[in-house]
Amino acid sequence: MNLKKAAALSLAALISSLSVAACGAAPTDSPASTTAADAGDAVTIAEDTTTVMQNDLPDDLRFDGETINIWYFTKNSDVSESFIDMAGEQSGDIVEDAIYNRNLKTEERLGVKLNFVDNGVGSSDTGTEIRKLIMAGSTDYDFYNVVQWNTAKYVTEGLFMNMMNAPYIDIEKPWWATEYMKEFTVGNTSLYFLCGDIDIDMIRCIGCMYFNKQLYANYFGDPDEQYQLVLDGKWTIDALYEKVAASYADLNGDNSPDVLDQYGLLLNNYNNCDIIFYGLGMRATGRDEEGMPVIVLNTERNAGAMEAMFHLIWENDGTRVGDPLPNTQDFNNGLSMYLMGFLYSSEFLRDMTQDYGIIPTVKLNEEQSQYYSVVHDIATLQCVPTTCTKLEAVSAVLEEMAYESYLSVTPSYYETALKTKYTRDNLSSQIIDLLHDTAMTDMAYIYQDAFSSVGYAGRNLIASKKSDLASWYAKKEKSALKNMQKLIDKYNEMG
Repeated sequence: MNLKKAAALSLAALISSLSVAACGAAPTDSPASTTAADAGDAVTIAEDTTTVMQNDLPDDLRFDGETINIWYFTKNSDVSESFIDMAGEQSGDIVEDAIYNRNLKTEERLGVKLNFVDNGVGSSDTGTEIRKLIMAGSTDYDFYNVVQWNTAKYVTEGLFMNMMNAPYIDIEKPWWATEYMKEFTVGNTSLYFLCGDIDIDMIRCIGCMYFNKQLYANYFGDPDEQYQLVLDGKWTIDALYEKVAASYADLNGDNSPDVLDQYGLLLNNYNNCDIIFYGLGMRATGRDEEGMPVIVLNTERNAGAMEAMFHLIWENDGTRVGDPLPNTQDFNNGLSMYLMGFLYSSEFLRDMTQDYGIIPTVKLNEEQSQYYSVVHDIATLQCVPTTCTKLEAVSAVLEEMAYESYLSVTPSYYETALKTKYTRDNLSSQIIDLLHDTAMTDMAYIYQDAFSSVGYAGRNLIASKKSDLASWYAKKEKSALKNMQKLIDKYNEMG
């Protein structure tokens, strides 16, 4: 996901405003051969030029009023949400209206009727519910809007249409998350899930951190120094550890850390751990010379990073491990210096009276070449069932929806809602470009079962209060390699 010119200019302005140098040099322990896919192209902001990029759909392409039935899920726990239809009408909200107009333009452009069907299914159940429908041979729905973590695992059951060479869809166009989608693939001939600008959830789910600017000023001085640490490449796990420890305060005077105290860092022991794990440059999978997946978790570098992660979370009185909603509420109430979260967390901080800033999660050390921002696995995907009888029309609709989103929906959310409504200063809004450009994922994070959960190594070790990555992996290795080979074999069979 690259913002190309827009991001480059934005970051240049930010760096200039702080008078800092570019981020750190190339790492001595380069993860180049094991780096997971960059999600950086998951959403690309249309550049403001006099010439608007066009898609390649034929000008006379029409489908004579064909109805395209689209299954989508119900908003769940105020976090997971389908942004494919929203209210289905104009509401005055800039993002909702952009989605409404996107859908209307798609209908008019292709001569179709988009029938969005909310079946009342929560986001946690999208995979199991659509599996039942497709296996029963249902032709009620032409494509499905689903959640990554509970749907991708069914790929080997032959439920989804291969969209690699589907008519009209060009996954190399900037409105598709090209590199991100490649992490779903084995080889170069099969692609069963689509994502990108077609759903703003790809941006909402980028991992990040928040810091309380008032508390920072009280303890450390000018809050802009926090941004400077980031841009100097010095925002490391050691730097975070020190600030977390220094900003703990025993507010109730009982000489013991508890829920009534002020903390340096609030996080949970599952998806927030994914943010740190991948942010430290750890990887579960890579690709061999032929592009086939390999497991690369068990390295000396990863073992050391896991120890540092454990040290921060379980051996620092300034860190509190709790549930997401209470954590967000306590940060909102000024009871923590830092909050681990995702860009969607900002939606719950609009009433916060103290100013906050948005920054990436930490690197392992200054030698790490860049920051990494994992995309939460609740991100939404589009898939076409093997029972679909309208592949040509459905493919055209998906391409046109993604294209129209690239022109209007993504800019409405990214530039207007996210950078204006959900940020407190210009520096945070520009740091969002950095998060956007460093967004990524890992094949084992997508296909958990197929890799025996090695993509969840960080969260699993932290939840069990252990730090020995080598021992943990030794117990997983045999099944992980076996299951990965099954995935490869099945892909080859389907492809």
